[in-house]
Amino acid sequence: MVKMKELKKEIGNMKKILIFIFFMISAFTFGSEKVSVSMSPESPVMNEPFELVFKIKLRGDEEPYISFDPGGASVTGRSNRGVSLKTTIINGKFTTQKEVTYVYNILSTRRGTLYIRNIEVDFGNGQKEKLKDLRINVLREPQRPKDIFVMAIPSKEKVYVGEGFDVNYYLYQRVNVIGSELEKYPTLGDFLKRFHMVNETIETVRYKGELYRRSLKYSARLFAQKAGVAKLDPLRMKVQYTTGRSRGSFGIGLQFGQIRTRSFQSERVEVEVIPLPTENVPPYFTGLVGEHTFTLQFPRTKYVVNEAIEAKLEVQGVGALEAFEAPKLLRHKDLEEFDTKGELQPINKQVQKKTFDYTYLARSSFNIAAHSEKVAYFDPDKKEYITKEIQIPEVSISGGAVKSSSYTKTPIANTGGGPAVNPSIKQSVGLIGVALGKNRVSGKLISIVNIVLLILVIALCISVLYVKKELSDKLELSNQIIKKVSKGNISFSLIYSLLNLLSDDLNMSVKEKIMSSKLSEAAKSYFLSLFESLERGTFNNEAINSKSVNKKYLRELQQLLR
Repeated sequence: MVKMKELKKEIGNMKKILIFIFFMISAFTFGSEKVSVSMSPESPVMNEPFELVFKIKLRGDEEPYISFDPGGASVTGRSNRGVSLKTTIINGKFTTQKEVTYVYNILSTRRGTLYIRNIEVDFGNGQKEKLKDLRINVLREPQRPKDIFVMAIPSKEKVYVGEGFDVNYYLYQRVNVIGSELEKYPTLGDFLKRFHMVNETIETVRYKGELYRRSLKYSARLFAQKAGVAKLDPLRMKVQYTTGRSRGSFGIGLQFGQIRTRSFQSERVEVEVIPLPTENVPPYFTGLVGEHTFTLQFPRTKYVVNEAIEAKLEVQGVGALEAFEAPKLLRHKDLEEFDTKGELQPINKQVQKKTFDYTYLARSSFNIAAHSEKVAYFDPDKKEYITKEIQIPEVSISGGAVKSSSYTKTPIANTGGGPAVNPSIKQSVGLIGVALGKNRVSGKLISIVNIVLLILVIALCISVLYVKKELSDKLELSNQIIKKVSKGNISFSLIYSLLNLLSDDLNMSVKEKIMSSKLSEAAKSYFLSLFESLERGTFNNEAINSKSVNKKYLRELQQLLR
């Protein structure tokens, strides 16, 4: 008997859970493929009108007729919110879909459960669609709005694979906030991430009919990597705030209330990620989504064998340029191509520019005809692939050794008994190499050599001045950064910039520069540990505890950079 009672109790609990789940699913929005019904606000209050919104999809010029039984409530008004048209391309054919919106104003004078029954939409020509009854919970009084909460707001809730969008995490407040601290950054593991600098300016906004002050706490540009449902992970903050009201007398205001500290976490937000179309995909598709421009620069088009051929390609747009690799430009069996590296430069929060520096070396003489290289990106607004052409000029490589001038001695009869002299050659003195003095070289050649030597001397002087200026700028930059770090301003960008000055080799990472430097082993270990902890804090979203830098190792680094 006891077991039977326990079993009946469990069955009763299961029924309650199922009823609750069904109510949560169907309470606010329900319908079919052609008709959807929603409420505004989601939790209506007695003696306050709320809206019952019908959105109906049509194929032609139908005039739908809506009927329903409002139960214990009354219908106080009806309005047509207009028609929206949506055109899509399916299998090369244009399809236009029309959606019309009707709004009914409902008023309930009683609290509790309200049923909207016998909901039917008549499309004409005998076509009717019946919907399930709608169950509404009418409240006696409005639910009290939250005083503080954290919310993630994406700029788009439906994106293509590789399409960029922004997400902002805001702290909303209706009470006085004394201070806040980030406890846990969102992981955002479903996305390629590009973090933004945050300006925590407070602004006043209206949310669900209530006025709030909000400040931006975290922001990033995201690119979904695969189709499906991607999740914006929660951000958790510790907030210190006061409760109570301001009271004052004789012009003096006092704040009464208790100071509280509590953690707040945003809700997980889902973003629908749809795959790119598989039809009409160009073979030269770059994988970029969104508008992009491609600009190619060739400083010269004529070269000699074994001379470096250089070109620069700039790609600018809203796509994930971090993963974009340099396209092929020049092709020839006797043309050697060196590794092409790209450098990213932000233009604004949405647009970046990636610059590729190409270097080739020709092993023989040949010509490469002018041609174009095609690239393509996907336009999410037009829902089609866009082809662009990179125009490449004709490149000419010439070969062969340069022949040097020579002369032949023509002896002349000596009637005076002295040594034979060629009258066609004048004796000259000039700066024509190591052998100073009299040489059998024409005056024109001497002038050319002197001009070349003068140019070399001027170039050497300019290079010395440039190197001195560069060293001076480098020393000034290092001193500025060290001054900031000494005051406790420790950030990833400052430490990265400082350690990057250890070497001018662009092919070395910061860690390699530390290990190959002349720092002591203890200093190397310290700066490696500091750099890695800051790097994890910036890119893996771990909180960084502020601490003072080791001044002993900082002085050692400063001496080395001088």
